[in-house]
Amino acid sequence: MGQRKDVKMGTIAEALGVSVVTVSNALNGRKGVSDSMRRKIREKAQELGYNATARETGTRKNTWIIGCMVASRYVQEFPSFYMEIYKNIAREAGKSDCITVLEVVTPEMENEKAPMSLFRGTQIDGLLMIGEMSRDYVNHLREQNPGIPVVCVDDYDTRSDMDYILTDSFGGMERVTYFVLEQGFSDLCFVGTVGATDSINDRYLGYCKALERRGLDQCEKKIIPDRENGLLNTPKLPDRLPQAFICNCDRTAFAVIRELRKRGLRVPEDVSVAGFDNYPRESPEHIRLTTYRNDEKVIAQISLHTLLTRIEKSDARPGGARIVEGSLVRGESVKIRRTGRDR
Repeated sequence: MGQRKDVKMGTIAEALGVSVVTVSNALNGRKGVSDSMRRKIREKAQELGYNATARETGTRKNTWIIGCMVASRYVQEFPSFYMEIYKNIAREAGKSDCITVLEVVTPEMENEKAPMSLFRGTQIDGLLMIGEMSRDYVNHLREQNPGIPVVCVDDYDTRSDMDYILTDSFGGMERVTYFVLEQGFSDLCFVGTVGATDSINDRYLGYCKALERRGLDQCEKKIIPDRENGLLNTPKLPDRLPQAFICNCDRTAFAVIRELRKRGLRVPEDVSVAGFDNYPRESPEHIRLTTYRNDEKVIAQISLHTLLTRIEKSDARPGGARIVEGSLVRGESVKIRRTGRDR
């Protein structure tokens, strides 16, 4: 019987009451499956029209198992930008008949340098590390698993044996800040814990670059932290408020708006607020933020396809860092300067 395009490994797994990972391991000759179960899976695959011998004949590409890691501090609040990226990676993997296995890495696992036998005993073919993690932890994983290709998503380092797919934190925040400055504001404040992550550092530097372009020198004087030990806190706003707050992420921007409203102030009539990420897109604050939109779908597609290239072409050298540009979102949280044409 010929292979039918609508037959996926999930169909076989459901028919036999096993996991998709078990089906993949059986069809691709991996360990972790008993001989009797491997035989049942291959018989069911043939019965349903799935080409179970393709690995040996080369008539279809391998089904790869993609390990995905994300630090727990990035997924403790819902919705999570990095979990949205993972969901898009999983969807893209499904289109290629590949499987993703997710591991949430706790601070203890990072500190103790837990080995990469984390994925429930599953042998993975490549690894996507989503968000920044301890450099020591990442280096330990690479040293212990030199043969597994790794792509870092929204994180970067100087290692030459990995690819880095990055959001445009520096350029995006420069654009957001410059847009606010163009509305006639000059008294700005950055909200974010500089030094907490490389992404926040880059956004802060983009903010400073925009101020520099306008001839303003106030970076170090006006910074409000928004997190401690990697976890978001409600920013403590000063008694004397600036004209506009430039926030390192939208969650912080919404928190600033809530604090301003507690004081009886209006956004943007009294104070303007800008964010970054365009995520989450819905908020009880009922205001559309001026922010910078990162495209999670494109980031996921590029990250996964880069990793698959490294897996399928073992002699291919990592391509270094690739920045995925986003776009400015002109919302309702920044007061727009009126021109003669607008009146």
